[in-house]
Amino acid sequence: MEASNLSSVATAFASKTYSGMDKSAVAKKAHEVAADFESVYVADAFKAMFKDVSVDPLSGKSDNSNEPWRDMLIDEYAKDFVNKGGIGIADGIAAQLIKIQEGHLG
Repeated sequence: MEASNLSSVATAFASKTYSGMDKSAVAKKAHEVAADFESVYVADAFKAMFKDVSVDPLSGKSDNSNEPWRDMLIDEYAKDFVNKGGIGIADGIAAQLIKIQEGHLG
């Protein structure tokens, strides 16, 4: 995941969209956004791990028609992984998003 992607997430979150919300609602939304970001990051890592694994382990043949389904399955694995604790980057990202929203960072 590129740093520019995180920068665009932070910029979008720092917009005035959340300015009228109370702090607990902003914190909840920040954690949701951070968890989504972490799941994309984890899914990219999982996809890299599975890139050379045959799509059909029974036949041993790789068929391109199954790859979109595998990518969707890996995305769901990543979401589940993050919901169960993930790799721990969502909390740090959420904290930074809250600081950005409050105007403490540029």
